Amino acid sequence: MLDQIFLGNTVKDYLWFLFFILLGFIVSGIIVFISKRFLTRLSNFTKNKVDDIISRILSKPLPFKIVILTIFFNIGFVRLSVSTWWDTAIKQVSFLIYVLAVTLFLIKFFIGLIEEYFETYAAKTDSKYDDQLIPLLKSLIKIFLFIIAVLLVLSNFGYNISALLAGLGIGGLALAMASKDIVENFLAGIVIFIEKPFKIDDILTTKDGTGIVEEIGIRSTKVRTFDNTLIVVPNRELSSFAVENISQRRARKENFTLGLTYGTSLKKMEEGKKIVTNILNKNKNVEKDSFYVTFESFGDFSLNIRVIYWIPGDYDVYMKTKDEVNTAIKKEFEKAKIEFAFPTQTIELKK
Repeated sequence: MLDQIFLGNTVKDYLWFLFFILLGFIVSGIIVFISKRFLTRLSNFTKNKVDDIISRILSKPLPFKIVILTIFFNIGFVRLSVSTWWDTAIKQVSFLIYVLAVTLFLIKFFIGLIEEYFETYAAKTDSKYDDQLIPLLKSLIKIFLFIIAVLLVLSNFGYNISALLAGLGIGGLALAMASKDIVENFLAGIVIFIEKPFKIDDILTTKDGTGIVEEIGIRSTKVRTFDNTLIVVPNRELSSFAVENISQRRARKENFTLGLTYGTSLKKMEEGKKIVTNILNKNKNVEKDSFYVTFESFGDFSLNIRVIYWIPGDYDVYMKTKDEVNTAIKKEFEKAKIEFAFPTQTIELKK
């Protein structure tokens, strides 16, 4: 019965083929388990991060199991007599699996190195430009390894890589037109990185809104608005249209009016102006000799004191200083019994 021939192969050959597939499942599980245990123990005795990175990659072992299973599949497949077409197809698919698995491993490995070493270093520096470089490096690694993988697979499938690359000169125009936006965004990303018009954590105002730069990628830039919405802006737009970098302001201007009741005497008015002036002079975050406290106008229901001052520093300093100044004004005006006005109307009745 085992020697009975079916579709050109004996039953024994098919059983051997199934045995090697089953063995592949078992061996792949054992190898991954032993590798993870060994690397976990090794990482406890070493200071470098390489074994930690590989251990993390093996925590999702499906690609490795598929590779090992493919190897045993081919070992069993050798025992079968098949047509040349099937033999070539199986070899090409197996090679594709090997290349994809190795490419995925290398991408995860190199990105892991960047995260363990470069990101750790970048976190210790005050500069934001090294933080900006990290997403760019990750993208370039993925693109480079992907291109190498595609060329290897095409070569294995029988394509002449040299002729293919030369042929790109003929189809280059069509390819450029099809990938126009991709190329423009890529080049704009390079320009942004070189010229540094903004960096991570800067506050930008674009045509889509205002927010904090979270990531500058090779194709787009991610901006988180103050209501926690994520805006993904193509780099081409950031380099082609006007973008306001609020973080690059020398200082932020604060401009408001204090409305006092019409019953406020001139003496109290002058006292109020003096209180505000002293508060601004004492606050270390307010630019000295560049603020204004003036009796500006007679409003519909209030005597208006205009207050203008400048706050150097980032957005957090700006908001903190506003809070300090406003709180101090409220506190001191209450002590001096200076009353703020609110909208009122006087109605005169004549008989």
